[in-house]
Amino acid sequence: MESGKTQRALVVSSDLKGYGRGNDRRQEAMQADFVALHREAARAAGLDRDTWDRQPGGDGELAVLPASEPEPQVVDGYVRALGVLLREHNEDRTPDARLRLRVSAAFGTAYPAANGYAGQAVVEASRLLAWEPLKRVFDKAPDVDLALILSHRVFEDTVRQGHTSHSVREFREVRVLEKEYDAPAWVWVPGLVPTDLDFLEGSTSDDSTSDDSTDKSLENRTNTEAPNSVPSAVWQRAEAITNLYGPVDARRSVFGVNRNG
Repeated sequence: MESGKTQRALVVSSDLKGYGRGNDRRQEAMQADFVALHREAARAAGLDRDTWDRQPGGDGELAVLPASEPEPQVVDGYVRALGVLLREHNEDRTPDARLRLRVSAAFGTAYPAANGYAGQAVVEASRLLAWEPLKRVFDKAPDVDLALILSHRVFEDTVRQGHTSHSVREFREVRVLEKEYDAPAWVWVPGLVPTDLDFLEGSTSDDSTSDDSTDKSLENRTNTEAPNSVPSAVWQRAEAITNLYGPVDARRSVFGVNRNG
């Protein structure tokens, strides 16, 4: 990409957890695994990573993608491939040897400048990735290897419009406050449901999503009830009107309601 030439592009940023705590050899190995992981994920998703303008950073990178790379395929196939490869890589490794990755995506102006990349999409992707609550996902969920955060625009243009295999209900809407940045975003963590991410600061939820989750939970509890169990009692309000004329001796009498009448 020509320096100073303004354009709009998809920007994807990613970062490894725990890189700084490793020794020199560990950091070297993590860098090699990071590069191989992203290269294989792009290949699996049918993307050409060699066409990406990448700014490496040891434990992470910021990539500006050309228009030839389909945005939905990046958000969907590429990210899902990262998740699968991470699980395979971490399967037989100790907790300290696992790779755990945060990924962000934003769309907007992005172009090379004197000391890296400039443009609002670059800033947005960087702020989303650096958001402190997102880093806590790995502490709250020790078995999780991947966390994705999308800018509001990327989410609306790809997931909301049905251009990916993701469901809107798989994402947790949050409000990201990072330095000067203040905007809504959407978080997806494989293996977790949105309510598992309630700890995210500033998180919000769609009322319809919450209601559906509650209904699903109730449905699941109902479906798991033993088939021979006794059903709960059903109470129904009934109203009876009896007209009496003259004195009535009702001793030893029984009054009832005939439901068949």
